Amino acid sequence: MEADVGVILPQYGRDYDAIRDAATDAERYGYDGVWLEDHLQSWIGDPERDAYECWTTLSALAEATERIRIGSLVTCQAYRHPSLLAKMAASVDRASGGRLDLGLGAGWYEAEFERFGYEFREPPAERIRRLRETVEVLRGLWTNETYTHRGEHFDLDGAFCRPEPVQEPHPPVWIGGGGERFTLRYAAELADGWNYGTLDPDGFAEKLAVLRDHCETEERYRNITKSAELFAFVADDREAAERKREGFADRFLPDEPSEPRELFLAGYLDTALVGTPEDVRAQLERYEDVGIESFMLSVPDAPEDDSLALLAEAVT
Repeated sequence: MEADVGVILPQYGRDYDAIRDAATDAERYGYDGVWLEDHLQSWIGDPERDAYECWTTLSALAEATERIRIGSLVTCQAYRHPSLLAKMAASVDRASGGRLDLGLGAGWYEAEFERFGYEFREPPAERIRRLRETVEVLRGLWTNETYTHRGEHFDLDGAFCRPEPVQEPHPPVWIGGGGERFTLRYAAELADGWNYGTLDPDGFAEKLAVLRDHCETEERYRNITKSAELFAFVADDREAAERKREGFADRFLPDEPSEPRELFLAGYLDTALVGTPEDVRAQLERYEDVGIESFMLSVPDAPEDDSLALLAEAVT
């Protein structure tokens, strides 16, 4: 495959050893990246399951791995001031030797915001404008000796970020989300990469057409890495893979999903890659055909079984 293929690490209801082992397995099998989500509680199943914090865990994985890229999928803009986030990202980029990808999102998990004392700003456009300004501040701090900013949400006066990141001019910034009026417009303006999930290839083709329309030039569109976040259930035969998906749905998805997190999960399971490694590769190629250049795969059975090794045979 021409596209990059990365792994979303098992983060909920697992201990750190499982997260680390999945990351080192992914590196050994030749995957291109590993990703952690940025949540304070699980959005799958019981919210009170263990949920490791994204950035402190990324810093540990920077030491546990050597080659594979590491990233956030995606950091919630509301949970950290961009000055702090710039410092955190620069530190992780240094610790990893320049392997960080910083994903950013506007935030969607209202129950999580409320439980942990964060303001869930409505309408969504308000959160997305804050996301846009966050990107401006990050880049300003990473690329200037000192940086002053006067904005709608943040004011900085002669701020700086030292040590600066390893990557030049800065770590790639990915924007996650599918809103066509604001999110895709800001991705077209500011992002190095764009990520979304819960869509089939035709759905991604429609989103990519909107992203292209928002870009000022075709060159700008080509310079944005387009990525898809997908669940993958893989086994030696399709029936066994389908049983894996059914078992996961039985465990974590209600018969009648109603909460936003349940509806998200239902979407991911509807568009999940299911089958043998060759089946999954063929399904990924349909996404490549419409313009997807990078995949972030959630493989729920890793690292307990051989799913990552099986899948690597076909996609790495």
